[in-house]
Amino acid sequence: MGASRVYQAGSPYNGVELADLDYEQTADTLYLAHLSHPPTKLVRSSNTNWSFNTVQFTPTIAAPASCTISATVADTDVANNGLNYFPETAKYCVTAVDDNTTEESRASPTASAYNDLTLKRNYNTLTWTAASRATRYNIYKADNTQFYGYIGTTTSLTFIDDNIGPAYTQAPPMANNPFSSAGNYPSTVTLFEQRSIWARSTNVPHGIWTSKSGLIENMDYSTPLRADDGMSFAIMAGRVNSVNQLTSTTSLLALTSDSVFAIAGSAGGGPLNGSTPPSIQRQVGRGSSRLPPLVVDNVVFYVPSIGCSIRSLGYNYVINGLRANDITIFSPHFFEGHTIVSWCYSQEPRSLIWAARDDGALLCFTWEQEQNVWGWTLCETAGNVLSVCSITENGEDRVYLIVERTIAGKTSCFVERMVSHLWDTPSDCCFLDCAVSASLAAPQSTFTGLWHLEGCTNVAGLADGVPVSGLTVTNGTITLPSSIGTASNVSFGLPYEVDIETLPLRITMPGAGSNIGRMQNPAKAVLTLRETGPIEAGIGSQDLFPVVPRATDAPNALYDGTYQVTMDNKVRDECTVWIRQTAPMPFTLLGVAVDPVIGG
Repeated sequence: MGASRVYQAGSPYNGVELADLDYEQTADTLYLAHLSHPPTKLVRSSNTNWSFNTVQFTPTIAAPASCTISATVADTDVANNGLNYFPETAKYCVTAVDDNTTEESRASPTASAYNDLTLKRNYNTLTWTAASRATRYNIYKADNTQFYGYIGTTTSLTFIDDNIGPAYTQAPPMANNPFSSAGNYPSTVTLFEQRSIWARSTNVPHGIWTSKSGLIENMDYSTPLRADDGMSFAIMAGRVNSVNQLTSTTSLLALTSDSVFAIAGSAGGGPLNGSTPPSIQRQVGRGSSRLPPLVVDNVVFYVPSIGCSIRSLGYNYVINGLRANDITIFSPHFFEGHTIVSWCYSQEPRSLIWAARDDGALLCFTWEQEQNVWGWTLCETAGNVLSVCSITENGEDRVYLIVERTIAGKTSCFVERMVSHLWDTPSDCCFLDCAVSASLAAPQSTFTGLWHLEGCTNVAGLADGVPVSGLTVTNGTITLPSSIGTASNVSFGLPYEVDIETLPLRITMPGAGSNIGRMQNPAKAVLTLRETGPIEAGIGSQDLFPVVPRATDAPNALYDGTYQVTMDNKVRDECTVWIRQTAPMPFTLLGVAVDPVIGG
């Protein structure tokens, strides 16, 4: 049995800075932005080789180290006593081009020659050193001016200028790193249209900077500007608009402290173009906090800069723009006085957003846009959830949590992973908190390796699909009660209850009006279940009765299908159904139908 080891890599960030750290990933490189640190990247070279490196924003291809020039002056117009000989100084530089990456280096050292190239037999020969990875070289010339223009390209290391006129519309790239000193470090980053986009420094909180197109670590530009050059601009909208977050869907969005802006290459849309100013249009008047937004399909979820809510940001055909909707409007009590500190999206096999609240509570948001199904759930555990993330593993998204728990008087932080949604038999399930699972070759009654639950007297488990509770961990060991015997496929952890209450029934009766305010109760209810363990149902949390299996169900089989439940005959002013599960078993409720008695 192999041993696991924790791999550690030194980080330039301390613990209190992590909450304000923004990041964006491409392949094995994670780009990091923080207001107090230069842009950094975390590079994974192998499973045991991770490194933090400052992003230099320089071309990956070097310019020729030197170049020389020789002037061939074959004609000085001696026949006319030099009357038509007007020599001038021409300056040259060379850049290396890698056609495989489309990257062009910065300019080589310059060289100059004194010659009159208007005379036919005169020319200048430029020679330079080879540059690694170069597939060809571009040559630029400044003809009696300080500006350089393109005069040609070649795959060799020499070039002859016999009076080629420079094209000043194409100049060599110039070095540019707007983040070279403290106060200019950006605090947010995203990737969009093959560019890295950075924003919000201390000195320019409303500023945005982009890399060259296709070269996310190169911010060089030319004069005049080219379409693929790096860009810099600011959001001007009448108020302070610190760019708290950048995110990209079909367009680039800047979520500022005051509003949300859409950024495009022109007023009619199109890609970002380094040679023309971008179009910046205000879309929504509710700004964003510093919490990174979540992008689900084509919808952006974000926490506003003020208030206690979460909003979804999506395109609306009526206004031909973006609209922000409050998705906490039906569950405001989950958010009043609180904010979200960490969240993630688990796409498959359930479309769920998991959010850690500032008080350690865990919230879950169900989101099925096509079916217009959405709602919040409070998930309570014996501890504080500090952070969450989602990682795709084996065809589904697995949610990881950092949970702070106090067990037997000792407070520790646990890295916990939610179990797979996919299972073959109930014995493979694990509906417990802070749990461990094991599959053994031979059945046994005593299990070790539970030191993290040392001293707990309320441990529950699942032994070969049979629920068990009230277990005690002593010296990291747990023993099954004699009524269970032995088991080979087990899970042990902290138990929790599942409670569901339907919304109050609202109906209008012909000739009698609404049922609101009348005495009523759900006389009968029909529950539609899928692969569900034992549950209880009733009119309230204190009036619950076991849901009875159908006569056609096999012994100890999971509930699957429709089940009729007769409710307690108590009238109230609302008609609701309460459902509870206490066993660590599967539970999927697909629907509830109620046959109410109103006015009885």
